[in-house]
Amino acid sequence: MTAVSEALFFSGYKFDALIESIRAGQKWQKIKQLLGENNLSNDTEYRIAASLQQAVYQVSEYNHLEEHGNVVWSVIFNPEGNLIASASADKTIKLWSRDGKLQKTLTDHTDGVSRISFSSDGKYLASASDDQTVKIWDLQQLEKKPLSLKSHRKSVLTVDFSPNNKILASGSLDKTIKIWSKTGVLLRTIKTKAAIQWVSFSPNGKIIAAGNRNGELQLWNLNGKLLATLQHGDRNQSTPVYSVNSVNFSPDGKSLVTASGDKTIKIWRFWRNRPILKKTIIAHTEQVISASFSPDGKTIASSSKDKTIKIWDLDGTLLKTFSGHGDIVTQVSFSPDGQTLASSSYDKTIKLWSLKNSSLNVLKGHQLRVFGVSFSQDGQILASASEDNTIKLWSRTGKLVNTLRGHTKRVTSVSFSPDGQILASGSRDKTVKLWYFNSPEKIWNWELLDAPQHWQPYDQYNQLFSPQNQKSKLYFREEGKIKDDFASKLSCFVRVGNFCLVPLKKFIPFFRINFSLLPHQSFESEKYRSLVDINLDSQVKVSSRLGCFSKSIETFCFDRNLNTNYHSPDFTSQNINLMGHTDHVMSVSFSPNNQIIASSSKDKTVKLWNRQGELLKTLFGHKEWVSSVSFSPDGKMLASASDDGTVKLWTDKGVLLRTINAHKSWILAVSFSPDGQAIATGSFDNTVKLWSINGELLKTFLKGASDSITSVSFSPDGQVIASSSYDGKIKLWSLYDGSLLKTLSSHKDSVMSVSFSPDGKLLASGSRDKTVILWNLALDDLLEKGCSWVCDYLQTNPHVQESDRQLCKKGNRE
Repeated sequence: MTAVSEALFFSGYKFDALIESIRAGQKWQKIKQLLGENNLSNDTEYRIAASLQQAVYQVSEYNHLEEHGNVVWSVIFNPEGNLIASASADKTIKLWSRDGKLQKTLTDHTDGVSRISFSSDGKYLASASDDQTVKIWDLQQLEKKPLSLKSHRKSVLTVDFSPNNKILASGSLDKTIKIWSKTGVLLRTIKTKAAIQWVSFSPNGKIIAAGNRNGELQLWNLNGKLLATLQHGDRNQSTPVYSVNSVNFSPDGKSLVTASGDKTIKIWRFWRNRPILKKTIIAHTEQVISASFSPDGKTIASSSKDKTIKIWDLDGTLLKTFSGHGDIVTQVSFSPDGQTLASSSYDKTIKLWSLKNSSLNVLKGHQLRVFGVSFSQDGQILASASEDNTIKLWSRTGKLVNTLRGHTKRVTSVSFSPDGQILASGSRDKTVKLWYFNSPEKIWNWELLDAPQHWQPYDQYNQLFSPQNQKSKLYFREEGKIKDDFASKLSCFVRVGNFCLVPLKKFIPFFRINFSLLPHQSFESEKYRSLVDINLDSQVKVSSRLGCFSKSIETFCFDRNLNTNYHSPDFTSQNINLMGHTDHVMSVSFSPNNQIIASSSKDKTVKLWNRQGELLKTLFGHKEWVSSVSFSPDGKMLASASDDGTVKLWTDKGVLLRTINAHKSWILAVSFSPDGQAIATGSFDNTVKLWSINGELLKTFLKGASDSITSVSFSPDGQVIASSSYDGKIKLWSLYDGSLLKTLSSHKDSVMSVSFSPDGKLLASGSRDKTVILWNLALDDLLEKGCSWVCDYLQTNPHVQESDRQLCKKGNRE
């Protein structure tokens, strides 16, 4: 179902891969509706979701325009950014709306149109053509014939409006640059020694820069005086002469960028009114056809005969590579807001690329390698353990919540208690630490309210509070604090589940001046955006657990039902050390009943501790380091994996049940399946194996990693295993048939740990590259993101099949 998408993606056609992935996702949704979820294997959904997230988070192209019948030589945005113009060898100019809908086709040229330029006020468009003319189009009166400027004796390859719109310059194969008034009067002809490929005005309009086929960059003033001639390449007998294909000024006019047939782009910096070469970038594997600065002047986009587009920092660092065109890319242009890049090509298309596309949720904060990741039982908090001696707590959306410090050496492993009250961590400092969760019993601090026993929340009938005590009710009415429209004044304007945001000024009059509330702290800004369009700066932000509201705070959040089970993500600095291991602690695991912590160590032992930190028992038996421990879901068994190649199964009291000779090399990871009937092991021998709890080998996953397996994690439904490896990749395996579902590759170094969220919609990975990645595996969310990305293309491209045009319509997705 996803094979076509995969083939397209790895061939560089990521936009088409996204369309195919959406198609597969929609088909799967319909199959689920038809057959029922209980009758299907979820490994297929994981495969589709993984392919879709790959396409969603790595695609940059969001539309392509396909109405030209020949090479598209030029594409530009108007100054407002709401109109795109393209010029083609098919003799036409086309005008497009920003969403890709064709607005107008201009057909007055009698030969191919090579270059176009908007006036700075956006009212006029100039075009250069192989028919030896320059034309000026009045965009407010397109029904009129364009003004035709005739003087060149060969093809006109380039044209540019001056910043003040009063003049324009054109360059031709006839080796001349001509300066024209906007009314079509020829003001000056500058004769040169080579065909002119490109002309460009400086931002102040005083200089014309020209690139020619002799490999030169020349600067001229408006009087036709040559100010400078610069060689783009080395000029010697053995070196071919490569054309300077484009030249553009930076927005501040202090720099120039040139693109050449010698595969380079060069950045020139003005010093004492003369450009000095600042940087040479070996940019592409073939000729560079076009290069231009971004509107903020901080990056450069280049296009090439090698069919790619590249984005560069000014120091020559490659930031992005866009592939997808089927032939030479003739020009790249930034939108005025710098968020979109348009490209034109020999393949007859224009492509629109987002420079602000969705990206993988990469969590950066650790200073050194990340060795362990683990979700809390409710899936709202992720803990990561690092070589920088810290543990970081992240929200589900990737926001850093807290940093826990206390270990004196690298932290190797973390595990939450299922009740969410304790986090256990293991370290190379030979200790296990228990970090105690500090949470209130209630959202509200009722003790600081006036007569709290007389207040309670009401239900969905829009009455949030009502004094039950008649005396209190009378008191508040007499004081004028409760009006008849009390309920309507307190209505929610944002609601998530049981929680409401209420304007504080509507609520404050009902209570005494001095009081405190405990807001719902996991109400994150990202959630606001998805619910309602409101000003984020007006929302309450409370750093302390219990804070009095100041007059500057405009809103607060409360629980309509006074949910007493809610826990804040804050941890106190209170922790206790569990000392007993004589070497590095490699792994920690909480029992499902919250009462026991198991730890394993290089000292070849496993230790069992209670939640108060008391040592219950030390388990001996392994002959080498014990790398990993995992409790069964019912808490009655504990699995330990060792460098001695064995897995040992113990009772929760520490009695050895059996030893499984699992691998011939070190075992670095072990994990119980959700039903408790199987265990997965990952080894230094590059394999993942599945075992019954009786020690029977059930599967060996054949298409293994190219390096050692560092971690294994079951999906909550038990149908998929995720494994991580020193090769920097994560693999998803089907337990149904042992097949490789997907390989996830974005980390830049070894992946040391993987963990599914309890709902299976996220996969966290921690790496030696110092980052944690949250991989989105929620199919519904990915389909929503994918459809949002391609919606313009599906609605405006005339070549889209009608079935695909309906692909993302709501009724089709339900």
